Amino acid sequence: MAVLLVIAVLCVITARFTAHFTGGVLFNEILAPIQGGVMQIWYKIGNSFEYIAQSRQIRAENESLHDQIQELTLENNRLREYSLENGRLQDLLGFKERYEGQYTLLGARIISRAPNAMSGMVVIDRGSQDGVQKNMVALSHAGLVGKVVAVGPSTAEVLLILDREGAAGAVIQETRTPGIIEGTEQGSGLLRMVSLPYDAQIQEGEMVVTSGMGGIFPPGIPIGNVSSIEGSGTTKFAVIKPLVDFDRLEELFLIVSSKQEQ
Repeated sequence: MAVLLVIAVLCVITARFTAHFTGGVLFNEILAPIQGGVMQIWYKIGNSFEYIAQSRQIRAENESLHDQIQELTLENNRLREYSLENGRLQDLLGFKERYEGQYTLLGARIISRAPNAMSGMVVIDRGSQDGVQKNMVALSHAGLVGKVVAVGPSTAEVLLILDREGAAGAVIQETRTPGIIEGTEQGSGLLRMVSLPYDAQIQEGEMVVTSGMGGIFPPGIPIGNVSSIEGSGTTKFAVIKPLVDFDRLEELFLIVSSKQEQ
């Protein structure tokens, strides 16, 4: 920057000298190359200063645009979250309306999950002060989730059917073939339907629902579809793909009471 200032000063001095000095044609011919060089340097200096000013302006505009892009990205993410949440709540509302003639339902949000992937436990934001009690059944708009196993004043623990301890009586919906649904040891997100009759004829794709046996889970709640049949005889079992996407489960309902029993 200092070099540019020195050159600028020299250019100004030379320009003023040549502008006021008249020494005839010969002298003008001698000074012409110098004057031309001075003017070229002067123009380059002017262009340099203009480039620096433009660069600063562009840099400032880029920083401003970068900030605007970040703000718009955050706002877009917020709007997307609202949209996805609205979709989930619409599904839950539809579920509640579909079952309002059968059950009194209480909505809840999942606020934490067990860090152990093999453990099918979640914590919800409802507790005894909301009327939650042990063994209440948890549902989502897709199907069976699990049951309440522990209750605090404002929170409760729900054991998912994915857990080996969360077994439930079940039947194949069409054929009424009975069995028991349980989680797998591998924690694969799939279920097993065991204790099947030795002569059970099960087909892939068939729907599995709760049987009502055991006194906790009411009958007819969707669980999942048969994915495959493995083993034979007394060791035969069906692999069930649950309808509930447990990895993305954020909201659920608790069955407070059954209106059919009232």
